[in-house]
Amino acid sequence: MGSENITPFQLREIILNARKPLILKKFNCQWSCFKDGLSKWCAKYDSYSKEKPQFEKMPVKNELNEPQWERKRTMERMSAMEFLNLYSNNEDCSTWSGLNYKRRNELPVESTTGVDFGCFGFPNVNDECTFWLSSKGANTPCHYDTYGCNVVVQIFGRKSWLLFPPGTSGLTTTRIPYEESSVYCLENFYAPTAMDVIKLSKLSGQCYHYVLEPNDVLIVPRHWWHFVEALETSLSVNAWIPLSCDVDNQIEECIVKYFMDKMIANKDSTTRHYLMNPNQLNSNTSDDELFNILEYLLEQKNNVYEHAAKKTSSVHQYHYIDENNLISLIKSFGNICEVSLMADDDWEMYLKRNCTRCNSEKINEGAVATTLRNSEDILINSICSPYIVQTIKEEFCRRYIKNKTKE
Repeated sequence: MGSENITPFQLREIILNARKPLILKKFNCQWSCFKDGLSKWCAKYDSYSKEKPQFEKMPVKNELNEPQWERKRTMERMSAMEFLNLYSNNEDCSTWSGLNYKRRNELPVESTTGVDFGCFGFPNVNDECTFWLSSKGANTPCHYDTYGCNVVVQIFGRKSWLLFPPGTSGLTTTRIPYEESSVYCLENFYAPTAMDVIKLSKLSGQCYHYVLEPNDVLIVPRHWWHFVEALETSLSVNAWIPLSCDVDNQIEECIVKYFMDKMIANKDSTTRHYLMNPNQLNSNTSDDELFNILEYLLEQKNNVYEHAAKKTSSVHQYHYIDENNLISLIKSFGNICEVSLMADDDWEMYLKRNCTRCNSEKINEGAVATTLRNSEDILINSICSPYIVQTIKEEFCRRYIKNKTKE
């Protein structure tokens, strides 16, 4: 059976029970705002926008022995059509640019008409979906999302997705730069050095890879690592599906934020810029606010959350279908397949090709200045490592429950 035979209920079952990344090939969502093509979409965006949006900008050649963190990007105001004219079909650009992670309410209504994740069984996430308009080379450093599972719809152009399972050995977690709900790794897949290539080659046999074409849909299971890069001018829309198990990770993120807030207290602006992702620099939460949130989450976890999740359509149970039954369901549709492991030779070729972007003569000339000691950097990442934070959460929850029983 093809995509026209899949019901939203069946898609929801598949998405909520996927153990590995899945591709839904050539699934035409028929979202009306995109029916006239990318150029017309950009023109419509401009005609209804109150001002020119700010695009991220970054050199194609990497002068850092690290991922292209957001803190190193510059911002440039231009219209969507100016972006399209500058970057589309231009192979000689020395920079890439992107209008990334824009929530639906940040775009003109006319640019989002018809976008409805109800076709996947999740109508309640429509207001939270995000848009990504990217030129060739625009990339997101390798990370995993702490909340939800991810549904990605490729509208125009092609994007490369490199994925690794949760707990992949060889990936070094970091909370610097700190971004709530994202755990990054230190490995540089965009422009590895020659030494990096040797180290990263050891990840062979753990790498999943797929190039999304227009009308492809990618399902990213919870906590899967991913490095994403636009191979040409592209537009994609995604939505994170809230899960009942997210409450544990929300508690953990509260713990991380508490520690990070203490770590950045009294730091100079340069070091704060180094420690925090740009979107977190103005995210101020008092201790009272943070502990109110934390106590609310603890009550959800311990008393009502699971019960409420079964009665609401906005938060979903996860992995409730036996894997064998899921495989049978997937096989009944001819246009759904698992993302494949990369062959060893393809992985080596991928790394060596990306290595050519590394400007070895100027490596680290653009490094962010910081007064942070190396030992302090290590301490922050040690305290905030996922394993340690999970252990703290478990002990904290145990003590919290014990204390509640005394009241």
